[in-house]
Amino acid sequence: MRIHVYLGLMLLLLPVLAPAETLRVGVKSVPPFAMQDGEGDWTGISVELWQRIAVSLGWETEWVVMNSSEAQIKALDAGSIDIAIGALSMTQEREVLMNFSAPFYSTHLAIATPAQYGDWRGLWRELLSSTFLSTVAALLLLLLAVGALLWMAERRRNPQEFGGSFAQGIGSGFWWSLVTMTTVGYGDKAPVTLIGRVLATIWMFASLIMIAGLTASIAASLTVSQLNTLVRGVDDLHNVRSIAVSGSTGERFLRESGIRMQSVATAQDGLALLREDKADALVYDEALLLYLLKDAGPEIQVLRQSIEMQYYAFGMRSSFAHQEKLNQTLLADTGGSDWQKTLNRYLGKR
Repeated sequence: MRIHVYLGLMLLLLPVLAPAETLRVGVKSVPPFAMQDGEGDWTGISVELWQRIAVSLGWETEWVVMNSSEAQIKALDAGSIDIAIGALSMTQEREVLMNFSAPFYSTHLAIATPAQYGDWRGLWRELLSSTFLSTVAALLLLLLAVGALLWMAERRRNPQEFGGSFAQGIGSGFWWSLVTMTTVGYGDKAPVTLIGRVLATIWMFASLIMIAGLTASIAASLTVSQLNTLVRGVDDLHNVRSIAVSGSTGERFLRESGIRMQSVATAQDGLALLREDKADALVYDEALLLYLLKDAGPEIQVLRQSIEMQYYAFGMRSSFAHQEKLNQTLLADTGGSDWQKTLNRYLGKR
């Protein structure tokens, strides 16, 4: 009987006494997904996610520092590391050499380019653009229509202010609608009929909204004309000095698009070239660009045009035996509140 009790206790204690499995994790510095703090410890979005998964599954972590995504992929292919973390994008070419976990973050490729301050010629281009001119034309037609309606309501009861010939009456109505809209309201003309006063009341409130919109449009034209970029989209990349991080999906995109480029070791190196006017455009992951430039001034802009969807995942060597367990734990974690808190802490609430 005692023997059976001892055997039962041993079986219960065996998982506790057994040494935890140590996994070799290749990590690359890619703020804010993986980076070292002042004491040399690894932190970041991907690192914290991995650490929660490792604790949950009873794994120990042996960090292997690497300087590029290419080095991580080669190490996984050779079996010298078990896991690769950072901001590793899922691609078909990489899947041939390694396995990916379930994705945990999505972003896009984007273009960072220096801002250029324009001159008054840029302002005139914006003010004479078809969009701005069509807005002004529509406003003039509306002024004319309101003036005509007021003239029709007032011409019999108020001939002193809205009388005369057809052209004079329409002109008087147009003048009244113009000065009323601009809130100048000289007081030289005023409706006396009930219909005219109701129309005037509606027009005054509508004018407040339209003037605000027109002011915003002019302000936007002034801003665009003064702060511009040489690169406006992907098509411009063929004609400028384009750069990408070596081994990144941005480099692959430029190569497949037939765009000449220069490769740099890190995104920080690429941004430095932009600031020094040694390059015109950096193609890199949007989330990483926005993080690196969050405290910078307006001298470098990230274009709103998104190029290609990117999904971040952990890399795994092809013979990794715990892929299913890792994926189940990863999906459970990224569906919980801790994951959202991690994203908010590094990226801010979105």
